[in-house]
Amino acid sequence: MIRENLNLFVWITLCSWILFGCCWLTLRNRTKENVQLRTTRQRWLGVIGYTIIFSTLYYPLFTRSHFLPALPLLQGLGALLCVAGIALSIWSRLLLGTNWSGGVAAKRDHELVVKGPYRLVRHPIYTGFITALAGTSLVTGGGAAIIVTIICALSLYMKIGQEEILLNELFPGTYAAYQQQTRKLIPFLL
Repeated sequence: MIRENLNLFVWITLCSWILFGCCWLTLRNRTKENVQLRTTRQRWLGVIGYTIIFSTLYYPLFTRSHFLPALPLLQGLGALLCVAGIALSIWSRLLLGTNWSGGVAAKRDHELVVKGPYRLVRHPIYTGFITALAGTSLVTGGGAAIIVTIICALSLYMKIGQEEILLNELFPGTYAAYQQQTRKLIPFLL
C-alpha cells in the first residue's frame, strides 16, 4: 500500500521539504544575537510542532484515509505549489540573513528587509510555508493534512500580529509606512 502511494508527486514534495529542512538547519545559527533568548521549552515545542505537522501531512500514505481523490492534475498542482512555496520560503530566508529568528525576537542591530519578495508581502516565509503545506495536502489527499494546513495558517497569522507589534517598536514610522505599501501574506489581497 505504501509503495502504490509513493508516486512522482509525493517524491517531489518530500524532496522539497527535505531541502527546506536542510536550509533551515544549516542557517539556524547564522543569525545575529537575540536581544531576548528563546527558551529550551520554546525550541522543543517547535520540534514537536514540526513533527506533528509532517506526520499528519504524510499520514495518508500509510493508510487508505484519503479525503481528496488521487487525480494526477490535482497532485501535479499540489507538487507545483509545494515547490513554489518552498522556493519562496528559502529565498525569503536567505534575504533575511542574520536578521531571521525562529520566534518573535529582536536582534542586535536589527535591519528591516524590504527587497525581493518583501516588496510584495511582509511575511513571504509564511506565505511560502502555507503554500507548500497546501500543496502537500493536495498531493497526499488527507483530510487531517488539510486541517493541519488551516491550523498552521491561522497560527502564523496570529504570530504575524506579534511580529508586527515588535517591528513597529523597532522601526517606528518606517515599519508603518512599509505596512501601507505591502500586504501581510498574499500580494494585492491580504
